[in-house]
Amino acid sequence: MILPGLLRVWSTLGKVTPAAMTFVFALLSVTPLRMPDGLTVTPSLSLMAVYYWTLYRPDLMPPALIFLIGIVQDVVSGAFLGLTPLLLLGTYAFALSQRRVFLGKPFALAWGGFGLVLLATTSFTWIIVSLIVRTPVPLLQPALQFVSTLLLFPLVVWLFVRTHRRLLPGQ
Repeated sequence: MILPGLLRVWSTLGKVTPAAMTFVFALLSVTPLRMPDGLTVTPSLSLMAVYYWTLYRPDLMPPALIFLIGIVQDVVSGAFLGLTPLLLLGTYAFALSQRRVFLGKPFALAWGGFGLVLLATTSFTWIIVSLIVRTPVPLLQPALQFVSTLLLFPLVVWLFVRTHRRLLPGQ
Protein backbone atom coordinates (compact mmCIF):
# COMPACT_ATOMS: atom_id res chain seq x y z
CA MET A 1 0.00 0.00 0.00
CA ILE A 2 1.35 3.40 -0.97
CA LEU A 3 1.08 6.12 1.60
CA PRO A 4 -1.34 8.95 0.73
CA GLY A 5 1.39 11.53 1.41
CA LEU A 6 3.67 9.89 -1.14
CA LEU A 7 0.87 9.94 -3.70
CA ARG A 8 0.38 13.67 -3.11
CA VAL A 9 4.09 14.32 -3.56
CA TRP A 10 4.14 12.26 -6.78
CA SER A 11 1.07 14.09 -8.07
CA THR A 12 2.60 17.49 -7.31
CA LEU A 13 5.87 16.46 -8.93
CA GLY A 14 3.99 15.43 -12.04
CA LYS A 15 2.15 18.75 -12.21
CA VAL A 16 5.27 20.92 -11.94
CA THR A 17 7.43 18.79 -14.24
CA PRO A 18 6.29 20.34 -17.57
CA ALA A 19 7.05 23.85 -16.28
CA ALA A 20 10.36 22.77 -14.75
CA MET A 21 11.42 20.96 -17.91
CA THR A 22 10.48 23.94 -20.06
CA PHE A 23 12.48 26.25 -17.79
CA VAL A 24 15.54 23.96 -17.94
CA PHE A 25 15.18 23.66 -21.71
CA ALA A 26 14.98 27.47 -21.97
CA LEU A 27 18.32 27.68 -20.16
CA LEU A 28 19.77 24.97 -22.40
CA SER A 29 18.47 26.88 -25.44
CA VAL A 30 20.97 29.66 -24.79
CA THR A 31 23.92 27.24 -24.61
CA PRO A 32 25.55 27.10 -28.04
CA LEU A 33 26.63 23.76 -29.44
CA ARG A 34 29.95 23.79 -31.27
CA MET A 35 30.04 22.32 -34.75
CA PRO A 36 33.13 20.91 -36.48
CA ASP A 37 33.71 23.98 -38.70
CA GLY A 38 33.82 26.33 -35.71
CA LEU A 39 30.20 27.32 -36.18
CA THR A 40 27.81 27.34 -33.26
CA VAL A 41 24.17 26.40 -33.21
CA THR A 42 21.52 26.87 -30.54
CA PRO A 43 18.50 24.61 -31.05
CA SER A 44 15.17 26.06 -29.87
CA LEU A 45 14.61 23.58 -27.06
CA SER A 46 12.16 25.81 -25.21
CA LEU A 47 10.02 26.03 -28.35
CA MET A 48 9.86 22.22 -28.46
CA ALA A 49 8.84 22.09 -24.80
CA VAL A 50 6.08 24.67 -25.18
CA TYR A 51 4.76 22.94 -28.30
CA TYR A 52 4.71 19.46 -26.75
CA TRP A 53 3.28 20.37 -23.35
CA THR A 54 0.65 22.66 -24.90
CA LEU A 55 -0.53 19.84 -27.16
CA TYR A 56 -0.66 17.19 -24.47
CA ARG A 57 -1.06 19.04 -21.14
CA PRO A 58 -2.15 22.63 -21.77
CA ASP A 59 -3.55 22.81 -18.24
CA LEU A 60 0.03 22.63 -16.95
CA MET A 61 1.41 25.33 -19.29
CA PRO A 62 -0.45 28.60 -18.61
CA PRO A 63 0.42 31.58 -20.84
CA ALA A 64 1.75 33.62 -17.90
CA LEU A 65 4.28 30.89 -17.15
CA ILE A 66 5.30 30.70 -20.81
CA PHE A 67 5.75 34.48 -20.86
CA LEU A 68 7.93 34.37 -17.73
CA ILE A 69 10.09 31.55 -19.12
CA GLY A 70 10.54 33.53 -22.34
CA ILE A 71 11.60 36.66 -20.44
CA VAL A 72 14.12 34.64 -18.43
CA GLN A 73 15.50 33.14 -21.64
CA ASP A 74 15.84 36.61 -23.20
CA VAL A 75 17.62 37.99 -20.12
CA VAL A 76 20.02 35.04 -19.90
CA SER A 77 20.77 35.04 -23.63
CA GLY A 78 20.99 38.80 -24.07
CA ALA A 79 18.37 38.66 -26.82
CA PHE A 80 15.97 41.48 -27.58
CA LEU A 81 13.74 41.54 -24.52
CA GLY A 82 10.26 40.30 -25.36
CA LEU A 83 11.08 38.44 -28.56
CA THR A 84 11.23 34.95 -27.05
CA PRO A 85 8.01 35.34 -25.03
CA LEU A 86 6.28 36.48 -28.22
CA LEU A 87 7.56 33.43 -30.12
CA LEU A 88 6.67 31.02 -27.30
CA LEU A 89 3.19 32.48 -26.88
CA GLY A 90 2.64 32.27 -30.64
CA THR A 91 3.65 28.62 -30.48
CA TYR A 92 1.29 28.12 -27.55
CA ALA A 93 -1.60 29.72 -29.47
CA PHE A 94 -0.96 27.57 -32.54
CA ALA A 95 -0.60 24.32 -30.59
CA LEU A 96 -3.66 25.02 -28.47
CA SER A 97 -5.81 25.91 -31.49
CA GLN A 98 -4.71 22.80 -33.41
CA ARG A 99 -4.78 20.21 -30.60
CA ARG A 100 -7.64 18.24 -32.15
CA VAL A 101 -5.71 17.96 -35.41
CA PHE A 102 -2.66 16.42 -33.72
CA LEU A 103 -4.00 14.38 -30.79
CA GLY A 104 -4.21 10.67 -31.51
CA LYS A 105 -2.54 11.07 -34.90
CA PRO A 106 0.82 9.70 -36.10
CA PHE A 107 3.93 11.40 -34.76
CA ALA A 108 4.87 12.57 -38.26
CA LEU A 109 1.86 14.91 -38.28
CA ALA A 110 2.88 16.54 -34.99
CA TRP A 111 6.45 16.80 -36.26
CA GLY A 112 5.21 18.47 -39.45
CA GLY A 113 3.13 20.87 -37.38
CA PHE A 114 6.18 21.70 -35.31
CA GLY A 115 8.13 22.24 -38.52
CA LEU A 116 5.58 24.85 -39.61
CA VAL A 117 5.75 26.59 -36.24
CA LEU A 118 9.53 26.48 -36.35
CA LEU A 119 9.62 27.91 -39.87
CA ALA A 120 7.31 30.73 -38.82
CA THR A 121 9.25 31.56 -35.64
CA THR A 122 12.64 31.35 -37.36
CA SER A 123 11.45 33.59 -40.21
CA PHE A 124 9.82 36.06 -37.83
CA THR A 125 12.98 36.25 -35.71
CA TRP A 126 15.14 36.82 -38.78
CA ILE A 127 12.85 39.62 -40.00
CA ILE A 128 12.65 41.35 -36.61
CA VAL A 129 16.40 41.16 -35.97
CA SER A 130 17.14 42.40 -39.50
CA LEU A 131 14.78 45.34 -38.97
CA ILE A 132 16.32 46.19 -35.59
CA VAL A 133 19.90 46.14 -36.89
CA ARG A 134 18.77 47.77 -40.17
CA THR A 135 20.48 45.25 -42.40
CA PRO A 136 19.62 41.73 -43.49
CA VAL A 137 21.19 39.25 -41.10
CA PRO A 138 23.08 36.38 -42.77
CA LEU A 139 20.82 33.34 -43.17
CA LEU A 140 23.37 30.71 -42.11
CA GLN A 141 22.71 30.93 -38.36
CA PRO A 142 18.89 30.83 -38.59
CA ALA A 143 19.14 27.97 -41.09
CA LEU A 144 21.42 25.99 -38.76
CA GLN A 145 19.07 26.66 -35.86
CA PHE A 146 16.07 25.55 -37.91
CA VAL A 147 17.69 22.31 -39.11
CA SER A 148 19.18 21.38 -35.72
CA THR A 149 15.91 22.06 -33.92
CA LEU A 150 13.86 20.09 -36.42
CA LEU A 151 16.26 17.13 -36.32
CA LEU A 152 16.43 17.11 -32.50
CA PHE A 153 12.64 17.26 -32.14
CA PRO A 154 12.03 13.46 -32.16
CA LEU A 155 14.69 12.86 -29.51
CA VAL A 156 13.41 15.63 -27.26
CA VAL A 157 9.80 14.50 -27.69
CA TRP A 158 10.85 10.96 -26.77
CA LEU A 159 12.14 12.38 -23.46
CA PHE A 160 8.91 14.33 -22.93
CA VAL A 161 6.76 11.28 -23.69
CA ARG A 162 8.73 9.10 -21.26
CA THR A 163 8.46 11.75 -18.56
CA HIS A 164 4.78 12.30 -19.29
CA ARG A 165 3.95 8.60 -19.04
CA ARG A 166 6.01 8.14 -15.89
CA LEU A 167 4.87 11.17 -13.91
CA LEU A 168 1.40 11.73 -15.32
CA PRO A 169 0.08 8.24 -16.10
CA GLY A 170 -3.31 7.94 -17.70
CA GLN A 171 -3.48 11.62 -18.61
